[in-house]
Formats: sequence, structure tokens, C-alpha cells
Amino acid sequence: MSMLERVRRTHEVPLLNVAVDVGEGPVVVLLHGIASSSASWRQLVPLLSPLYRVIAIDVLGFGGSHAPAGSAFTLDEHVEALHRTLRSLRLRRRYTLIGHSLGALISSRYAAVHRREVSHLVLVAPPVYGHRRYIDALGHRMRVGGYLWFYRFVRDNRLTIVGNAGRLSRWMPGVATAVDDRAWEAFSKTMQNCIESQTTTTDIAQVPVPIDIVWGSRDQVIVPAALEALGTMHHVTLHEVPRSDHFLRPPLAREVARLLR
Repeated sequence: MSMLERVRRTHEVPLLNVAVDVGEGPVVVLLHGIASSSASWRQLVPLLSPLYRVIAIDVLGFGGSHAPAGSAFTLDEHVEALHRTLRSLRLRRRYTLIGHSLGALISSRYAAVHRREVSHLVLVAPPVYGHRRYIDALGHRMRVGGYLWFYRFVRDNRLTIVGNAGRLSRWMPGVATAVDDRAWEAFSKTMQNCIESQTTTTDIAQVPVPIDIVWGSRDQVIVPAALEALGTMHHVTLHEVPRSDHFLRPPLAREVARLLR
């Protein structure tokens, strides 16, 4: 690729919305989950900002981050947009990268590709699903298959999902969700290209820094066997939070903050 082509490609990669940039000290970067925004970190930011510079970024196509026309919302596109955005902030030292749900999958790939930038990786409720042909345990294989079937069902039923998004928000007060007509393309393509088709286990294996994985015992989308397999890697430590679900409520936020202190 010529220098001109590299420059043109860089300009085609969008800058993401930096929704939060508060505090001073070592940098912590937060990346939210699918169908959400940086508002999902509202419980964690006050716990970190007295000691850290906390930067929360809206994922491509969500919150205040608009995507160019024709975006496929692949994992590589998410990583490229995040990289350009972080470079624009001119961070001088390595930072802790924390991703929740989809953000955990993007963060894993980011830390595997940009190894010199990240000093510590924290994955909160990562929906890790290996290919079923490589899963020996029948129960594990069936659970993964069930989740993948559900995700395909969601993508095939836009009117139902968008029409009930407001009701979902009322059922889960305090949870930042955003599934509407504007975000549908980002939501559906990201689900297909980043969650249903993923290489997260391989990405995590290539990350050269310590990794902490945090999840709730009542998480609705986690496959415990998949996380237990990740926990056999020498640089990965698992942290299960009792009576917590998939969302960033206070117990999960407190556990993440504890890992950084």
C-alpha cells in the first residue's frame, strides 16, 4: 500500500465520540457493549475518576459515534476506529483497557493487535462463543447453539425488537440500552460479524499483558465453560461476582474498580 493510499484509508476511518474524559492520572479507557452507549459506565466512572483519567468512548454506530455509509461493522472496523480515536488523544503512556460485553470482544482484538499500547486488559461479561465443532461437551455445545440461534432470531425480527425497545428499558431501569431505527444497522451487523462470528479465544491468547475477566453469576449470555477454558491461560484471572447479571450495576462496577486499585 502506497503512502497516498494509507493516508486516504486513515481519513476514511471515522473518529469515535469521546463521551467521557475526566480525572487525572494513569489512563483507563472504557468501551461499552452492543445496543448501548458510554452511559452504561455511569456506575464505574465515579469510582475510578478520583485516581485515574477515565475515557469512555462510544462504539462505532452507537451513542454519539456515527458510522460512514457502507460500514460492515466488522471487528476490524471497530478496532480501526478505536485506534484512530485513541491516537487523536495523544496518550503518552500505556493504558488500561476495559470492555463490557461487545466492548470486551473489541478490546481483546485491540490488545492483540496494538500490543504496545495496552498495559492491562479487563473484560467484563464477555460473550465468548467458540465454534461448536471444537466444543466436546454436549451441554456446552447446546448452550452456544441456543445463544447463536437467538441472535439470528433477533436480527431477523427488526420490527419486533425495535418496537419493544422502549418497553425493555422500562423493565430494566438504569440500564443504558439503544435499539432503534437509527442504530439498527450497526446493531444487527455488529451482532453478526463480531458476536456470532468471533475469534476472541485466539485474540486473548495473543495478548501479552495481564487479563482479568469479570462476570456475574446470573449473567444471561455467558457460557461459564468458555470462561473457565480462558482461565487456564497463564495470564488470565477469573472473577465471578455473586448475584450479578450481565449489566453494569454497582456490584460489577465495584469489582472492576477493585481490580485497578
